Amino acid sequence: MNHNGILTLFDIDGTLVRGARCHYQAFVHAVNKYYGMKEDISGINYAGKTDPQILMEVLTMGQVPVETIQENFQDCLDYMAQYYIANVHRENVKALGGVNNLLKELQNENVLMGLTTGNLEPIAYAKLGKAGLDGFFPFGGFGSDSPRRPCLVEKALERARTIHGYQGDQIFIIGDTPRDVESARPFNLKTIAVATGRYSCQELEQTGADFVLDNLQDQDGFLEILKV
Repeated sequence: MNHNGILTLFDIDGTLVRGARCHYQAFVHAVNKYYGMKEDISGINYAGKTDPQILMEVLTMGQVPVETIQENFQDCLDYMAQYYIANVHRENVKALGGVNNLLKELQNENVLMGLTTGNLEPIAYAKLGKAGLDGFFPFGGFGSDSPRRPCLVEKALERARTIHGYQGDQIFIIGDTPRDVESARPFNLKTIAVATGRYSCQELEQTGADFVLDNLQDQDGFLEILKV
């Protein structure tokens, strides 16, 4: 497929959608099932982290021995994904303001769109489906690929090139946390930070993001950035 040379890689939580409570419940149930842990894990700052990274933090915090963690780690992640998919119908996840229209506009403009999200891949697509955003993102880098966020970017770029024939260099990472901005650095990619998560415009500006937006409601402004 011929694209106009622009590639956008979007984070999901806090950038495209909000209200994914069931994702948290999937963690709680999986950790209890595989490690017998019932600690309150709501105090952890999840922003910009991958599912495997969060799971490791939770288990380390609960002083689970390393051998035990490793033994059940993948099964625990798989169960999280299964739990989420089985319960996503109860989810109250919603697309953030302006997102649906922006994605349609980018599609019309022939911009190639992918994901860089810490969500496990099945959770990512189930969540987007519930928010009415499925169909925009044929590929991405996911928490299932690696616990490290820069590796997700690397994976998304690789898939854009090998599966979708992308050959351009106008590449933008769009996210709502400092971790999104940092993940773009090893690849010298442009960053658009949006203050729709837990970080303010001022905090995001301090990360050195190329562009900082209040939200994704100004489609014309967003398209102007892409064409700079």
